[in-house]
Amino acid sequence: MHKLLPVIIVFLLFGCWPPGMDPDKKDGKFLSEVVNLEEFNSEYDDYNSSLPSNRRGETHLIFSSKRDRKDVFNLVYFPAFFEYDKRLELKRGAERAGSDYEQLYVNTGYLISKVNGNFNVFGPTVTSLSHDFVSYGNYKRDLWLFYADDASSDLDIRYAKAGPSDPAPINYLNSPANDAYPTFSKLGDKIYFCSDRAGNFDIYEVTIPRAEKEEITLESLVNPAKYELKKVEELSGAYNDKCPYLRDNMMVFISDRPGGQGGEDIYYSEFVDGKWSAPVNAGPRINTAFNEYRPILPDLSNFNYRLMIYSSNRPGGKGGYDLYMTGLKLLY
Repeated sequence: MHKLLPVIIVFLLFGCWPPGMDPDKKDGKFLSEVVNLEEFNSEYDDYNSSLPSNRRGETHLIFSSKRDRKDVFNLVYFPAFFEYDKRLELKRGAERAGSDYEQLYVNTGYLISKVNGNFNVFGPTVTSLSHDFVSYGNYKRDLWLFYADDASSDLDIRYAKAGPSDPAPINYLNSPANDAYPTFSKLGDKIYFCSDRAGNFDIYEVTIPRAEKEEITLESLVNPAKYELKKVEELSGAYNDKCPYLRDNMMVFISDRPGGQGGEDIYYSEFVDGKWSAPVNAGPRINTAFNEYRPILPDLSNFNYRLMIYSSNRPGGKGGYDLYMTGLKLLY
């Protein structure tokens, strides 16, 4: 049975750009350097990422780590912010107490406390209804946490919300095998995740039919009245393809397919003319002979390129898997 590697991060991005980052301009050069996020890494495995939409510089990091329980991976949570000097950096700490961003995500720590336990918790994705989906005028401050855990032996996709209810599985996504890493389209009509239900890990797509300007609700995501589930053949193959992350028309994921730099590499694909393009290896600037894992693409409105955050166990880090940040591709 295949097991997904542990740690994940969630970056929640809003607030105010720090000095030198003008939201009306495309600030900063393309980040070609691969930057180790030293302030967040540890001697433990620090791994993977996922972010909601960003319009400012503030963010939060959520990732799986053994730094607390030592024997299992649980979620940990840190405030952070982007800073631009000679290059783009991600710093640990909070810029402004009581900001709109902070108030919007004030329950993140509470949601994390609801899902942690004496089992492994991977792949957190914190989503805000008003910021991470097209809301059509619905400005409810609903906040949901999607993740996977192995409390029942195999990995199952689950969700948590504010209030007295316990976290619950998303049954129609799960199987008797490992299922993890859900990622959502902004229209709420597509969900992608990975599963080894057919043997090796493949990438799957769920299509949820929606009427024009239909309001997105938690119920419509976790228990849709109608849906279609299929394997994404263009992105899946005879090897392990997993950890999908969707941003607009681009998908990033990892694969151990032949032809890479070695181990598990990062690939990307673009949705063009109704289908996913042939996956492209991110190349030797990003991939190494070691393992790269769980790339994510922040939604940065004042950048003219795709910024990517991912994990790698390459030499030179603090130990195990460390978090790294770099530019993936120019947008224009």
